[in-house]
Amino acid sequence: MASNHCPVCGKKVGGLTGEALPYPRLIEEATSLGVNQDYICLNCLENAVNEYKKIHPLPEGKESSLQNIIYKGLKKIFISPSTVPAEAQELGLITGYCILGTGPLTTLVSSVTDTLGIKSNAYLDKVRLAEDEAIDMLKLNALKAGGDSIYCVHISLAEATSGHGMLMVSVYGTAVKTQSPDEDIQQAIETLKD
Repeated sequence: MASNHCPVCGKKVGGLTGEALPYPRLIEEATSLGVNQDYICLNCLENAVNEYKKIHPLPEGKESSLQNIIYKGLKKIFISPSTVPAEAQELGLITGYCILGTGPLTTLVSSVTDTLGIKSNAYLDKVRLAEDEAIDMLKLNALKAGGDSIYCVHISLAEATSGHGMLMVSVYGTAVKTQSPDEDIQQAIETLKD
């Protein structure tokens, strides 16, 4: 089965004729629950999250508070391309990625801007969105590893499907635990352990 097919239902994901891609918040929630998979379609990911919640129900009102704890921790994680400080504890390599379809409208708008010789904001906005998603996934993986910082960060952008309008942003770095982690980050780490 090709890599751009949903591992659950087997249908093509993204592009003009494929199943819808999951939205960022769903990916974040599914990743925190451990049910996210590469190239999974929106319907299958929603079903996986709902099934997980049936099997592992949270007390009413607790779900949103747990998400808020994790969200606060994600936003405070420090990331840097520089090397790991000597006093920090390395926790290993972590990754984050996002594959995003550009769609025919983006291609059309970009071809017009290319003809006129001006900057293409259509592609730029897509790349920024994909980059934000990849970095959030990287930060979530750092929290799961027990880290409060990420060093040696590298970001790359590539076309994922040889001319079919899919962009892939991948990010990797080293999860690091510093000597004095932020309280919100520490709380998010403890929440993800439970």
